Amino acid sequence: MQFDMNRTWSQAIALVKGNFQLLAIIAGVFLLLPSVLMYLLFPDLLALMSADADPEALVARMEAMVPQLMGYGIVGMLVQMVGYMAMIALMGTDRPTVGEAIQRGVKALPTLLGAAIVFACGYFVAALVIGLLLGLVVGALSAVSEAAGTATAGILTFGLFAAILYVMVRFCLTLPAIVLEGIGNPLKALARSWRLTGLRAWAIVGFFAMLFIAYMVLVMVLFIVIGGLGLVSGAQLGGGSALALGLFAGIVGAFVSMLLSGILVSIHQQLAGAAAPPDAEFNA
Repeated sequence: MQFDMNRTWSQAIALVKGNFQLLAIIAGVFLLLPSVLMYLLFPDLLALMSADADPEALVARMEAMVPQLMGYGIVGMLVQMVGYMAMIALMGTDRPTVGEAIQRGVKALPTLLGAAIVFACGYFVAALVIGLLLGLVVGALSAVSEAAGTATAGILTFGLFAAILYVMVRFCLTLPAIVLEGIGNPLKALARSWRLTGLRAWAIVGFFAMLFIAYMVLVMVLFIVIGGLGLVSGAQLGGGSALALGLFAGIVGAFVSMLLSGILVSIHQQLAGAAAPPDAEFNA
């Protein structure tokens, strides 16, 4: 099993370019449309993003919008999950149609939800235990020396952040394992991703770190452009501006999702090789 950053990037670009029209259909329906609808259904969010928004009004309005935002967020998350899995299926070696890819995404949704719940529960328990232990260590050192406690807290925070990235990378191939290998058991899908990443985890961490930095730079540039165009300014925002900003953010998000799906497929193809999919439990 080999992992090459240059190959991953070039192969992901090739996968996206080779399937762009079909990917655009899926991304448009499952990612762009929900993003646009969110800006149209909750236009107050854009007004609250204004620099001159009243902090107290901001808190009050956000509290009032929590139930609606949570409901829409859950539905939107499920729709996006299907979209991601459909795009991954579309870039698989068996070349399914758009309808077949969407069917696979819908069929695999319970497995992905199960894997997400297992991961979230494990993360919560680990965070609780590790947080308690680190708190005791920092507290004990602070009792001896405040400077030592502060320095230790900084080092441990950085180490914890690196550990979180490492764990997330070890499970990053769960989606391809579910969709491309047909693994229907959430635990087996997580275990498959853990085995595939193996000793290549830190190289993948570095790759995603570089992508994240590039993405954040792009986001900052886009926000500067948006601010220059005056799409987010003042306390009031017209429907036309809300629609324009929703389209803009949705298009960027859809393109990023297509690229990320291609990257995951490329990494999976490199690490899984030509070996037969293990423990396949369903096929579209």
